[in-house]
Amino acid sequence: MSEHIFAGLDGLPRSEKPRTSGLTMVADWGIGPNAQADLIATGKDYIDFAKIAVGISRLLSNDLLQSKLKSYRDNQIEPFVGGQYLEHAEIKGKFDLYFPAIVKAGYKWVEVSDNLAPVSLDWKEQTIRKATQEFGLQVLGEVGKKEGLENDAPLADNAKACLAGGAKIILLEAAELISDNSEIVREVEAVIDVVGLEKVMFELPGPWIEGVSHHHIHQMRADLLRRYGPELNLGNVSPGDLISLEAYRRGLGVNAGS
Repeated sequence: MSEHIFAGLDGLPRSEKPRTSGLTMVADWGIGPNAQADLIATGKDYIDFAKIAVGISRLLSNDLLQSKLKSYRDNQIEPFVGGQYLEHAEIKGKFDLYFPAIVKAGYKWVEVSDNLAPVSLDWKEQTIRKATQEFGLQVLGEVGKKEGLENDAPLADNAKACLAGGAKIILLEAAELISDNSEIVREVEAVIDVVGLEKVMFELPGPWIEGVSHHHIHQMRADLLRRYGPELNLGNVSPGDLISLEAYRRGLGVNAGS
């Protein structure tokens, strides 16, 4: 391959795929094949995970879903299902159908969360263990809450339960990150102390959280990268923000308000 036209103007150094830090997870809300192909063409070197959000896996035909997963995995991008679909299965009494369907679809990773379902940490730990030991899946364990669901367990205890079950990555729910509550800030730091920064993936907020605008998302990613460095793991990145995030990681002229 010939040398890049802009060789020497590289910005900050970045780890290359397959990497264990500086991971980026894109949220796929059902983008079509052409949009996915464009995303991969421009950003495959910068995406490590793709979350097929909520229960969108059910809305795509088998052929389209499996083609989507193959396209990601062929480009070293690991797709997984958003955790709320598992919670939906649990609430509706369909839990036993979930992991077999995940495996049949071709997923290798799965998210286990407790955002909406009134479940215990023991349920969460056992569910992660079931996914890893019985179905050979890799797990992203999410800690935090959505929609005002009260969960009295400290975030650090939640993270410990995920690790005990065998989770490889701890997702820190975006709803926790927009709080200016000093106690929440301390809880977030406690998760990092328990897990280690390299195993934490901070999920960026989105418009599903009241009061969150595009400006807030860019401001938060800037604050997080400023605090923890360019090799921080970030998730819930929209496809349209992927390249500007990578530019920001590298210090290539993208500011927080762009």
